[in-house]
Amino acid sequence: MKKLIILPVLFFLTFVSTGQRKLRIASVDMDYILDKLPEYQTALKELNARAGRWKTEIERKEKEITELKNALEQEKVLLTKELLQEKEEEIAFKEKELLKYQLEKFGPEGDYILQKEHLVTPVQDRVFNAVSKLLKTAKYDIVFDKANDKLGLIYTAPKLDISDKILKLITKERGKEERSKKNKERKEKQKELKSEAAKKRAELAAKRKAEREAKRKAALEARKKQREAKQKAHKKEETNTSKDEKQQNKPNTQTPKQDVEKSTEYGDKLTPEQLKAFEEAQKKQMTPEEKAAQRKAEREARRQRILEERRKRKANKNKQTNTDENKQENENKN
Repeated sequence: MKKLIILPVLFFLTFVSTGQRKLRIASVDMDYILDKLPEYQTALKELNARAGRWKTEIERKEKEITELKNALEQEKVLLTKELLQEKEEEIAFKEKELLKYQLEKFGPEGDYILQKEHLVTPVQDRVFNAVSKLLKTAKYDIVFDKANDKLGLIYTAPKLDISDKILKLITKERGKEERSKKNKERKEKQKELKSEAAKKRAELAAKRKAEREAKRKAALEARKKQREAKQKAHKKEETNTSKDEKQQNKPNTQTPKQDVEKSTEYGDKLTPEQLKAFEEAQKKQMTPEEKAAQRKAEREARRQRILEERRKRKANKNKQTNTDENKQENENKN
């Protein structure tokens, strides 16, 4: 009945359109298009694999039921009425379970139909979207699906078939999607690489900063120890000088021979002229006043020598401090 209605409608549309403009009609073969799509073949392959596993399970259950029936037929004469009824009920239960399993997997609302919709429908949607886009661009008025038997189409001219155009459009759209996906993956990878590089730079900067801080602390600690050592040496020197001065200020109760021996202990610290004068004075029998004057001269010479040594140490200390500070500033700049 539907087939009889479709054809008059087409003639009517053609007649009406002739008075206005040319009616554009095209046909597509959905089966041909789907067979050419790799994603459809992949989905169909997966669906068939699942269906094959279900069919194997059904065949196993059928074989089990057949074996139970054969065994019951052979033992039937030997079984009591109660055992026979029990065996028959077991077989009936397994047949019922088999039928239930078949309906669950291959029934009108079974897993096969649901899985087919789940796997194939996205591919079909892609095809329909491509068809819709082509129709809007080419401005077709009517498009028929040759694979749909419900239309009752007997023949369509090959020039009306736009299946290949749809395939090209789908391939083009797939290429755009793949390029977009690759660009996205490449951007994400570049972002990850930049993040890793920034992380490495931050770690390197932190490491260098820590090294500079360690060097600065080591330099400060070394200068601190050097100052402490100089202070200790200075205090020790002052203590020794104070002891010498106290020793010199003591009354001279020694014999001339002892006085000569003590004085010669500091001979290495006297100038050649002072040492010569000291030796000449020892040869003479100096009076107590002369001896006191001699000791005073020696003390003054020793004091001048100590002051000169202090000035030299202070100058060296200032020079070393300036050198360390300049070195630390250069390290901080680097």
